[in-house]
Amino acid sequence: MPIKSAIKYNVLNVIFSLLVIGICLFYWLNNVLQISLHASMSDSLTSIVLLYILFLCISYIPVFKLSKKTDTLYLMVYSFALTLVWSYICRQLLTYIFGDEHNYMLMWENHFFIRSFIGWIIIYAYNIIEHFRTRILEVENEIQEKEQSTQLKKDAELFKLRQQQQPHFLFNSLNSVNALIVREPQRARQMIQQLSDYLRNNIKKEDDDFIGFREEMSDLRLYLAIEQVRFGHRLVIKEEVVSDCEDIKVPPFLFQPLVENAIKYGLYGTTGIVTIFITIKKNENELIFTIKNPYDTDAVTTKGTGFGLESVRRRLYLLFARNDLLKTENGILPKSHTEEESINIFTATIIIPLKLSDKIIL
Repeated sequence: MPIKSAIKYNVLNVIFSLLVIGICLFYWLNNVLQISLHASMSDSLTSIVLLYILFLCISYIPVFKLSKKTDTLYLMVYSFALTLVWSYICRQLLTYIFGDEHNYMLMWENHFFIRSFIGWIIIYAYNIIEHFRTRILEVENEIQEKEQSTQLKKDAELFKLRQQQQPHFLFNSLNSVNALIVREPQRARQMIQQLSDYLRNNIKKEDDDFIGFREEMSDLRLYLAIEQVRFGHRLVIKEEVVSDCEDIKVPPFLFQPLVENAIKYGLYGTTGIVTIFITIKKNENELIFTIKNPYDTDAVTTKGTGFGLESVRRRLYLLFARNDLLKTENGILPKSHTEEESINIFTATIIIPLKLSDKIIL
């Protein structure tokens, strides 16, 4: 229960309990002890009002609040002291007003200790409830602070992971531009323009945890266009995207590291044409992004830290609290009648839970 709601709920409970106590006290005075209606009503009303003021002091004035280390004996003695104060004020005030009523004055003489004992039970019970309520609110505050701290750490790590992805692609693109400036200046200008558009789009998405699938695919295609300028006819991309994915929300920059990894290990160290297959489909609860690239175990000499795939795996865990959303597989594509030998295929698959992502966005 939220803290404000808990406080409101506690106040309503106190008021209701005091009304019940007041009614019982009125019945006892008026019907059992045969005290006048006016005196009985005034006594019960004054008693519960003073009790309510005392309860407010216990709940909201720091001087009256109990420490965390309060034990049962101290709580009993503390409640007894408050009861003496409450009983003394009630007796002095009410006997001053109704001092001329014999039955009423006799009630204070004969039943003062019984009345004080019942008052002590009520105040002691309230102190116990208030003590535990305060501790519960403190625990809730600590939990909220820890959750906020955890969320801030998660957001900071997500931001760091996204920022670390950009330099790899940017450095490679600038190296390609440098190589094209003299040899093919027109393609170099084209690549700079595409790179500018791509980085501009990235800046717009810096603070978004989720963006539209259409926007993410548009940026991914722009990235692929830049890579195709780098590698020319050697890079062939084949897409198979289902049409009902357009309105889905996905984390930004999530697909690019897998495409970059496929290009890196598919084209580096080779001279022939390389085809990369991208498949995106949706079932009832998941969006599935799959990318396949051929690789030559003898030709690949590229070294890396494996940061790309690990960063994707970590981001998926931070967003969805699952470790099984990135899957990789090495396989072999059987040779066809036009190929002399089989092809090694690396497959990477991202699974995005749709219901959970929608809940996070809302």
